Amino acid sequence: MNNSTLQGARWLPRALFVSGTAVAAVTALYLVLLSRLVSVDWTRGRGWLLLLTPALGVLAYVLLARGRGGSRGAAVRWVAAAVALAALWPAWQGYAWMRGPQAYVWTWWQAENPEPARPIGAWQLPGAGLVRARTDGLRIYNGEGRSAGGRAAPGGTAFCALSRTVAHGVGLVAAERAPGGCGTRVSAVDLKQDKELWAKDLPAAPPADGDTPAVAVVDATAVVVADGALLGLDLRSGEERWRMPVPADCRTRALDGAADRVLYVEDCPGAGAGAGPGTARLTSLDARTGTPAWQTPLRITPGALRMLSAHPIALRAGDAVRLFDDAGRERGAIPVAGPKEDLLAEPGPLVSGDLLVLPVKGRVPGVSAYSLLDGRRAWHAGLDGATVLGLAQGRAPGGVDVVTSTAARTHLWHLAGTTGRPKAEPTILRDVPLGRRFEIYPTGTEGYTFVNLDPAGELPSYVALMRVTGW
Repeated sequence: MNNSTLQGARWLPRALFVSGTAVAAVTALYLVLLSRLVSVDWTRGRGWLLLLTPALGVLAYVLLARGRGGSRGAAVRWVAAAVALAALWPAWQGYAWMRGPQAYVWTWWQAENPEPARPIGAWQLPGAGLVRARTDGLRIYNGEGRSAGGRAAPGGTAFCALSRTVAHGVGLVAAERAPGGCGTRVSAVDLKQDKELWAKDLPAAPPADGDTPAVAVVDATAVVVADGALLGLDLRSGEERWRMPVPADCRTRALDGAADRVLYVEDCPGAGAGAGPGTARLTSLDARTGTPAWQTPLRITPGALRMLSAHPIALRAGDAVRLFDDAGRERGAIPVAGPKEDLLAEPGPLVSGDLLVLPVKGRVPGVSAYSLLDGRRAWHAGLDGATVLGLAQGRAPGGVDVVTSTAARTHLWHLAGTTGRPKAEPTILRDVPLGRRFEIYPTGTEGYTFVNLDPAGELPSYVALMRVTGW
């Protein structure tokens, strides 16, 4: 027998013993992880573990049995221990791949449980942090999720609505006082300095329905629905810039704007008396001067009337979402109840480029994207048939984030805005307390922030997420 044969006979058992020890360590790790997965609901990856763990156990037994003679000597045992420890790192990475992305709650804020007042909306601050509004006041949170001030609603009033957007760090808050409806008091709040810039008491008309907006911010103009008129006020000083009268038999509904354009709908039910549906007008004004740019007649049926997008223009009116170009010409419509699917009103839709992304129900529920240019469906994402809870702009440019829920777990999906295809496996949200209504804000490099607007007030008001890197 030559030297090479002797060396091979000597080192083979040692190599088998070292390898068997490493595989046994990985098997032990996966057994521990399997025992942990028994008591949790984020069980993704358990199937892989159930398949791999017995196979690795058998392999470890065979390797150790064949390498039993190579375990003699302290040096061999030290090497086996070192290799076993080193094997745990790639084994853990393999488990992280099998488990997929997951996130957990790393901070939250709950002032009272339950809350004494109804939440009405939220804003994201220009830098870092959020503002959450309730009927009794505004609460500001800094970038760490801690309370950072705010202001109470004035005595005898209750906040009832917020402007959809904030411009130059200023947002509008509408309040109601008796007698009168929402918008009988309007104030502008500088969110950077946490101070009220101005407040006005107005003879506001009672809303035509619960969705009627009271205020909007369009560039540097505050637009306010008052009794018999639409008012344009300087955003920082409150000085009146213009006044657009509204006919006595009409109501201002569906108010919004973008860039330098104000859009609103005058709904005039009496105009169509005896002739079927009422008559309405979609009007565009210059935000700074109030000068009318164009006006388009609408024939609408009774039902919801809501501005879904101001640029491009999309208006949900009764049985369809109607699309308009910048000159007010209708260029398409999306049926609310279609042959393939029905559009859901909640959660609210999302505008991603020239696409309107909405939750839908039908043979395959999920979310669908429709072109805002011609109304054609661009894509549909089934999302495993789960219930859609919320939509938000994705952190990646043009992306769409969707929160879904099943009886077992809650997922955060990251979709490509142009195709609707998942960019990666959905993130499992571990024990994240979310209500039926909330706002989503992608913040930081890894985390997301949820602002609960649950009317019961029994959930944390502010929930920040962080990606799971450990167990």
